[in-house]
Amino acid sequence: MSSEPNVNILLVDDNPNNLLALEAILNSLGQNLVRATSGEDALRCLLQQDFAVILLDVKMPGMDGFETAMLIRERQRSRHVPIIFLTAYSKSENQAFKGYSLGAVDYLVKPIEPEILLSKVTVFVDLFKKTAQVKQQAEEIAQLNEKLEQRVIERTAQLEAANRQKEELFKQEKLSRIKAEAAEQRFRDLINGLGHVIFWEADAKTFQFTFVSQSAEMLLGYTTEKWLSEPEFWTNILHPEDRNLTLQRLYTTSLTCCQNHSQGKDNEFEYRCITAKNEVIWIRDKVYLVYDEQGVLQKLRGLMIDITESKKAEEALRSQTEELARLTTVLKQTNTTLEKRNHELDQFVYVASHDLKSPLRAIANISQWLAEDLEDKLTEETQHQLDLLQGRVLRMEKLINGLLYYYRVGRVKIDLEKVEVEELLKEVISSLDPPPEFTIKIDPPMPTINTIRVLLEQVFSNLISNAIKHHHLPEGTIIIKAENKGKFYEFSVADDGPGIAPEFHEKVFGLFQTLKAKSNVENTGIGLTLVKRIVEGEKGKIYLKSEERKGTTVYFTWPVGN
Repeated sequence: MSSEPNVNILLVDDNPNNLLALEAILNSLGQNLVRATSGEDALRCLLQQDFAVILLDVKMPGMDGFETAMLIRERQRSRHVPIIFLTAYSKSENQAFKGYSLGAVDYLVKPIEPEILLSKVTVFVDLFKKTAQVKQQAEEIAQLNEKLEQRVIERTAQLEAANRQKEELFKQEKLSRIKAEAAEQRFRDLINGLGHVIFWEADAKTFQFTFVSQSAEMLLGYTTEKWLSEPEFWTNILHPEDRNLTLQRLYTTSLTCCQNHSQGKDNEFEYRCITAKNEVIWIRDKVYLVYDEQGVLQKLRGLMIDITESKKAEEALRSQTEELARLTTVLKQTNTTLEKRNHELDQFVYVASHDLKSPLRAIANISQWLAEDLEDKLTEETQHQLDLLQGRVLRMEKLINGLLYYYRVGRVKIDLEKVEVEELLKEVISSLDPPPEFTIKIDPPMPTINTIRVLLEQVFSNLISNAIKHHHLPEGTIIIKAENKGKFYEFSVADDGPGIAPEFHEKVFGLFQTLKAKSNVENTGIGLTLVKRIVEGEKGKIYLKSEERKGTTVYFTWPVGN
């Protein structure tokens, strides 16, 4: 069996760096990623091949994304290709409406969340493959049906020709009985040679079979003697769910044709039969009414054709159609969920970019001005403290920049490094410069792990800072522990502070959520939200145990790494 072919994904952006970033996100799909650096280049690609989805940058020099999308929709071959607009600008309602009016399936604002983009593109790749599979199966079914119908037509034509020959020979029976018997034998030989069709004859009143071709035993497994000797044999092998309706239609057709002395119009039936092996097969039965020279209905004659494979093909096609409908529903639900996650991520990036970095830059500038203005008046100790302040501000800004880079580009491109957790904790505690009244204990042994240093540093920094900031007394104790759990470590940061009531355990992890007024405690309300996001992004879990006036312990798990 040949492997499933890859599909094409068109990436359109005038910035090579953006194209490189998109390829880094989508490479895991294992599909064909096609680059286009302009709208014109994208249209040329669409002339040469088909695509499962198009990621189209809105702002491009020359022909922008909207104009490119309009031309794509005007072309019959690419009219229904899904388009996801990408833009570095804010998602205004007018721009979004314009994008959707041009047939876009989504409108994403840069920086793109890799998991969100990967999820959306995966759905369209699967949808494209499913659609191609359905088309291929439909073509195969059509070819199969065409061949089957052609064979039936050919065999039916042969039978009708033989039947006409037989009837002619019967008319001349008195003149040449020997010739009639020879023709009858030739006729029997012909229909017995039809392996996929059962030829039969039955009494018009009792429906007792008077003849059945030898192919009946091959298709259904019952001997021809049973067909001819048991009056209700055929009725008994009909599927119970189809029996009444089939008999009713057969009686109605026979009665109508008999009254009108003509062949009925509705003389083709489809029903199920039970074989000798207790298997169910589908039969298409075409019934002919045979009259004598006086116009009296003499007998019924018919062809039973095995259409089981055709029915299975139809059922497979119907299943594929239902699967496509299900995927469409899943896609809609996924889009709703991803929209919510996008909104939350936009809030986080905005706060991290403006509310955190701006004050740090202001502190750095002020400290620089003080150093320049008081250069000749600073004591050695004051100069040391000023240098320490500038170093910590620079360290915090680098930490935030590293974290923002992580969320914009994704986790894949950030290299792991060997981190000695005890040394990392000492650096974090030093940068926080806790009051001398606070005791921070690091219980040995602390592990050495391969991980993304800036993320683990951010987690510990927030947890230790919170324990100090929200303590109800001037002095306090913080204890940091680690426990090896096999494939991950469970770290804990415990304090002897005021504690948190159980009803607020989940609230503290919410964005902008604080348990004290910001006028009383300087707090942005994003620390634990950021910690939760980082820990869960590294496939870990975070939770806390606390009661009022009994302190708080925050637990989180972290992978060991390779």
